[in-house]
Amino acid sequence: MPEKMNRQQAEDILFGACILGAGGGGSLSEGLGLIKRLYGNGRSVQIVDVEDVGDNWLVVSPYYVGSVAPPTKEAMDKLSGISEREGNPSVFATRALEEYLGCPVDGICATELGGNTAWAMDVAAEMNLPLVDGDPAGRAVPDLAHTSFNVHGASITPFALANRYGEHLIVQSVANHDRADQIARSFAMNSGNFSGICDHPLNGKRFKEVVIPGTLSRAKKIGGARRNATEMGKNPIEAIVEADEGWLIVSGTIMRAEWVDANGFIEGEVLIRCHKTDRIFAVNFLNENMTVECNGNLIGIIPDILSILDAATGMPILNPSCREGMEVALIRFTSPEIWTTAEGMAVFGPRYIGREIEEYFRCRENSDNGLGKEKDSIVF
Repeated sequence: MPEKMNRQQAEDILFGACILGAGGGGSLSEGLGLIKRLYGNGRSVQIVDVEDVGDNWLVVSPYYVGSVAPPTKEAMDKLSGISEREGNPSVFATRALEEYLGCPVDGICATELGGNTAWAMDVAAEMNLPLVDGDPAGRAVPDLAHTSFNVHGASITPFALANRYGEHLIVQSVANHDRADQIARSFAMNSGNFSGICDHPLNGKRFKEVVIPGTLSRAKKIGGARRNATEMGKNPIEAIVEADEGWLIVSGTIMRAEWVDANGFIEGEVLIRCHKTDRIFAVNFLNENMTVECNGNLIGIIPDILSILDAATGMPILNPSCREGMEVALIRFTSPEIWTTAEGMAVFGPRYIGREIEEYFRCRENSDNGLGKEKDSIVF
């Protein structure tokens, strides 16, 4: 049975989701604003376990697609004179897909963990539907193809795109998930870098076969640990690491943070100087953090979750928000098991960024031996 969540529980999920967002996945502040608004309007979020999804349910994944970078003046000039429609474009997309399919949606599934999770919450609350405790990524990911749905061969189509200008598209078929991503990003880039999408309409039976269960519960545990620690005056980083058996790679100061907006992706590097050793840790990202290296040694790599947090508060920091002088902690969390299988690695693994799969397993072996773990002696 669906369980009604209060605002604090919803915010705990969002904080945890953004921590597991690995520097991407959408804005925490915007997500908190959505939660504040929906509960302020007397609505709430209901959550349901994956195992309780009915076999005949229609479950869909609404979210937003675009770039966290602000749109260029040139892009916005093209939209001048077009009136904006109030509301959540992800809701518009969900209703458009529902109308196209000719049957009502029964359940909502977030597409990833991060700020985007709040958009799924908002759609669920707006449409009075349960939000499923699961998603197809178990973290934030840079591409529509990086889902357990894709690993298991579940179709992304038909899907709907909608923006704030009263426009929507129905995409009936695509060659593959990569093409779906290109189409969605093109629509978003021509909609002020922001649009709503609703995809992967699946019946409940198939959905339960292909989703990663329990991901919102994982996020809630991490977010709750952070909140409890800050309320009790304890170290939030230690609490977060302990809550999920994470791995503190380094605590230090950001020495440099650079990024560019490349065709809808945020690409760049953050350099962190370790407080203990003065060594420099380089975090490279493509929307989400992809690798961590120190002195040419690989310390972390996808599909593991690499997250930069504010050292004092445990607040997750979006990669474009990293600034020189920030005091941060870099934590590694294990990814959902599906991403370490051969099938999962083929969809979202080191080869996505031009590295070899063997590097991931060598990196994990080094970690087991204490390499790159701050509380141990770091030997490079």
